[in-house]
Amino acid sequence: MYRLERGSTSYVSGLLARKLAELLREIEDKVRELGVSIRGEPLNRVGFVDGSYVLEERRGACLVLYSASSLEVVERRSIRQYMRGSKEPLIQVLVPKTYSESRASLLMSMLELLAGLDMVLKGVEAIFMDGSYVSALMAPFGYALDVYSRAVKAANRHLNFEVVEGMGCEACEEIRQVLEGERDPRMCFQSIMSVVGRYANRLYAELCSFEELGPQWRKEALDYSVVYFEETAYLSILNKLLEEAGERGSSVFWVAKDSESRYLTEREGILGWLNDLMLLDYAWRDLESVYTKLRGVSFGKPKGHVACFKLIDEVYEKWRDYTVVYFKLGRQGVATQMTYPTRLSDELLQEALSTLLQLSDEVHGYPRPLNYVHNLAVLNPGLARLIADEMYRRSSRGSLMRFMLAPSGRRLLGLVR
Repeated sequence: MYRLERGSTSYVSGLLARKLAELLREIEDKVRELGVSIRGEPLNRVGFVDGSYVLEERRGACLVLYSASSLEVVERRSIRQYMRGSKEPLIQVLVPKTYSESRASLLMSMLELLAGLDMVLKGVEAIFMDGSYVSALMAPFGYALDVYSRAVKAANRHLNFEVVEGMGCEACEEIRQVLEGERDPRMCFQSIMSVVGRYANRLYAELCSFEELGPQWRKEALDYSVVYFEETAYLSILNKLLEEAGERGSSVFWVAKDSESRYLTEREGILGWLNDLMLLDYAWRDLESVYTKLRGVSFGKPKGHVACFKLIDEVYEKWRDYTVVYFKLGRQGVATQMTYPTRLSDELLQEALSTLLQLSDEVHGYPRPLNYVHNLAVLNPGLARLIADEMYRRSSRGSLMRFMLAPSGRRLLGLVR
């Protein structure tokens, strides 16, 4: 290892560094030539959405704060702000605590999707969401599959999926009615959370009728009941957003601040720790206003019963094809990834990129509205603890909420502040 300074070391030295430099030189010209000039007429009405969450883990629950910010840019000049981000956070006591970070992230994404849906209904030509469409489709493949697998194992063939699917279809219909009737994203989110809680309680009561399965089953049944309906709600909102955008001739794009994707490096045979954005930053270092487009691999459906199966069939049959685009707007900027459902947004790609170019910051080469909604949405990490502490203090001594929101043992014992 090569010593950089006292206390710091690096593997990037000697033979490894030379090999990496040789590899980059070999592929640089080819990757550079992938860059196509951005051309096209900018769009007149576009929306931008970003979200944020912070959580505080307590003895028996997590307190989560969600925020989403949204704004519309009209003819690249005037701005209409809709959701105010951190100025109006939503508060939720998340129970159970299982996979709290991942579940909070999913629920925050639901609020973002609702903000995007609101803007589609307002008539924008395109929405730019924070994050990745690939990640949006991946949501039912992660922790939800773990929860499902544990429930199936613990149930020992007692889990009746006909009952589960029946409740899932009922919940889908209620969520659809909420989405049809409630336009305000915050109120819509709260109403959908009420539907999730009600159906999770029903399914949990049904699953707990298997008394012969013992106390461990109750934990797995609770986790599964909650996660199943959270995933169902998430896919319902995603599907509604894409359906409405398609019907109204709008497009939806996801723009990632960072990405570890390796579509290009794998295609060009460059395996290892080098990712696409690092490769493009190097090869496009003196370029501007360029992009390259890659067709993504179509998603299959999640194999587990992690959400309403009828809904899963609908979403992954229609929206599983996606496209990956890398672009660089300003010479001083960096390469950025954008992903989108191919059948919905492909025709407006050039116009979307041209719009981002027109709205980009000349110094940083990044679209100013994306930076703006991000700053509007960011929540103070300490706010969740302050609110949890206040709710704990105000709870009556014998209430369940007081015990659930009690601070950690270290804090109760005065070992930490």
